[in-house]
Amino acid sequence: MSALHTDHQPLFIVFDGMDGTGKTTQMRLLCERLNSLGMETVLTAEPSTSPDGRALRRALSGKEPANNSRMAALFLIDRIGHNAEIEGWLAEGKTVISDRYYYASMAYQGQEDNFEWVARMNLDCPHIRKPDGAILLDMDPEDSMARIRAGRTTDELEIYETVAQQEKIRARFARVTEYLKDRDLILTVNAAGTVEEVAERIWAAYETIQRAKQA
Repeated sequence: MSALHTDHQPLFIVFDGMDGTGKTTQMRLLCERLNSLGMETVLTAEPSTSPDGRALRRALSGKEPANNSRMAALFLIDRIGHNAEIEGWLAEGKTVISDRYYYASMAYQGQEDNFEWVARMNLDCPHIRKPDGAILLDMDPEDSMARIRAGRTTDELEIYETVAQQEKIRARFARVTEYLKDRDLILTVNAAGTVEEVAERIWAAYETIQRAKQA
């Protein structure tokens, strides 16, 4: 384990990227490692558990039809409420790790005709905080879908969970990274390999974010 300054600061870190890349597992492992060093952490996710978040989950499952612009607006509303919780946890000195954030809105709902609109309504909103860093998990779309299918039935798959969609989403996350390269600290991590190998890559990304915060 590499050395880390003991006077670390609480961070707001986002895990994002394609589905099936192991975000849930890797977030948990990072939290456990930080807790072992005496750091308080909070794991959170979007959509949230609020009524707005529940409405989003119905739309994502295909049970409630919604076009991309409506989905993006629903995510924005849910994100504003989520930020109130995030601010509170950070004020308590806790590191907050979120599964998805506005990067996902830009990649999943940002199409050619509304990408700039989706981006600006998130980036310009005074009640949506810029993360200290984002860890973007990336892998071959065929492999990510194989992971997804191994853990769910066909009825449980969400509307974006096909190989064709995953290929498009991967390209869109690359677009998001380029769009935000001068604004946000986004670290792309290869999610292929063993759980332990990916965890070490993520730890290196965490340390990069912490150093940037301390600079």
